Amino acid sequence: MVRQVAIEECDRWVITFDHHSIGDGFDREGFGESFLKANGISAIHMLGRGNDWYQYDDIFAAAAVVRAATSRAVRRVAYGSSMGAYAAVRLADAIGAEAVLALSPQWSVDPAIVSWDNRWSQDANRIRWLSTMAGPLRCPASTVLVYDPHLPLDRRHAQLIAEHTGSRLLPVAHCLHPASTFLGEVGLLRRLLEDLLYDRFDASAMAMEIRARRAYSAVYLGALAERQPAVRPRTAIALAGKARLVQPDSELGMLSLAKTLTRTGNHDQALAIHRQIAVKVKRLPMYLVPFANALVSAGDGQEAIAVAGEVVDAEPDVGHLRNWYATMLWRRGERAAAVVQMARAVALNPTERRYRRKLFRYRLARQAWTILDVMTLQAIREGAANRKRMGALAASAIPGRLGVRADVGDVAGS
Repeated sequence: MVRQVAIEECDRWVITFDHHSIGDGFDREGFGESFLKANGISAIHMLGRGNDWYQYDDIFAAAAVVRAATSRAVRRVAYGSSMGAYAAVRLADAIGAEAVLALSPQWSVDPAIVSWDNRWSQDANRIRWLSTMAGPLRCPASTVLVYDPHLPLDRRHAQLIAEHTGSRLLPVAHCLHPASTFLGEVGLLRRLLEDLLYDRFDASAMAMEIRARRAYSAVYLGALAERQPAVRPRTAIALAGKARLVQPDSELGMLSLAKTLTRTGNHDQALAIHRQIAVKVKRLPMYLVPFANALVSAGDGQEAIAVAGEVVDAEPDVGHLRNWYATMLWRRGERAAAVVQMARAVALNPTERRYRRKLFRYRLARQAWTILDVMTLQAIREGAANRKRMGALAASAIPGRLGVRADVGDVAGS
């Protein structure tokens, strides 16, 4: 779907593309729709029907509609994050964009092209990839790629795009994925968009402004805390505590502190924060996953299994969550349940070799455990029977016992 949301000034347009997991169907807002409307920026939103990485037969027809509708524009900026950034770069030429703002962009996730990134393997293996979207990348627009250089996969994607397009790289240390959360938190997202929209972007000035503001970002401080080596536990806790202090209402700041406390062995404090987060976000699955992991680290496997089950119930069609849950069940000794969850993970992502191998190992190990259990039970029963027989033999050697014959030689004085 192509949706136009025009504001008074219509000579400059931002064309947006959905990020992953924004939602299925079209009864929803486009990417950044409320933000752009609130800031008086005219926008056209290209909405995909799901997490399909814009591999639609009509995608170039939709792009042509956008190009025609904005043909009189002074400037057009293609804008997206992650999956949306992939589409913004790939379709910039088709929509006639003069500039592109790509946050945490992906070069591709097609397994035939990018075998080294499996973060979206379930979608990547399901999608029918279009050859028209996989050819040489043509993006003559002025393109800015914002990414976290400390994330090796994101760095590699950004470098590949830059090599083929001449894009300007804007590495932002510890901004995580997606970079949009950090930029919004430090109040630079609007400025970055407007700089590109009015053709006044200065990479050096923007980098300096980011460095000046990052000390007030829970995302930055939290990521820095989590990346501290194990030999610096106090530094890690201090940074995570500051992240919570500078943005008291930030769930991400709270989460970083909880993760850091778990990593440094402060389990009671960590779990207390996780419980606060769970209430605050109404038990949103993405926050329950680290909660369950923290429970495992604290040694509370029973509650961890319960929380992990809640996550899987809320997101039943996500293979990697089934895999995660299966691992947890297996370690708790719930072998049959682990096999069931692993089989479901394989069914959801049948081309994922890791899942198939793991299911095979689980089934084989379960059979071995079953045989061992049977042998152990049989040994216990045989031991009990042997003890009973030995008891009977011992009783038969006692003179005068009822039913036992005494030999002549046993009679005293004979």
